[in-house]
Amino acid sequence: MTNKSMHTLASLLFACILFALSIASAQAGPLNDGLHAFKAGDYQQAMAYWKPLAEKHNPDALYNIGLLYMKGLGVKKDYRAAKHWFKQAAKYGSVDAAYNLGVMYKKRRFGYPSSKDALYWWRQAAERGHPESQFNLGVMLVYGNGTGKDVPAALKLWQQAARQGNANAIHTLAQVYEKGLFGIPADPAKAAYWEKRAKQTARR
Repeated sequence: MTNKSMHTLASLLFACILFALSIASAQAGPLNDGLHAFKAGDYQQAMAYWKPLAEKHNPDALYNIGLLYMKGLGVKKDYRAAKHWFKQAAKYGSVDAAYNLGVMYKKRRFGYPSSKDALYWWRQAAERGHPESQFNLGVMLVYGNGTGKDVPAALKLWQQAARQGNANAIHTLAQVYEKGLFGIPADPAKAAYWEKRAKQTARR
């Protein structure tokens, strides 16, 4: 594998923090009212709608409050406060919160990098079908970052993420099978399949 290929795949690990608000558990009521307030730029009002729900352990509200602290919207930016809310959200079922925790640990948002903490949170989300976490966990495993190397497990995770349309996973699989990376034999047929999928994904 060339240094360029290693850099390309490694850089994909640092996927963007998810900023999308969560409204999965309700399309009406306080959660949605908070969304409207957020879109109007009234972040303190959004917090006022979400806080009572968060106190009742609503994972979407907990996650959304974490985003407010992470981005400093209506409150002072505070990564440790964001971590608190994301951990609560993850505890009550938010896979997006678990994913964001992994990225924040990996990107030193708490003053130190922690591959093991990133690995823990991405594994939690990946096991529940979160494609970005599946991709990132695969990269950790293929490089042995914070854990032992496990190329077959990484390949399986990338395939799971790719089947859900994750562009990073699709692109990576195309490269892996085209160039025979990480000890995986080159396979022109599989490379062509994933390259076709990559083009289809790019057109969406």
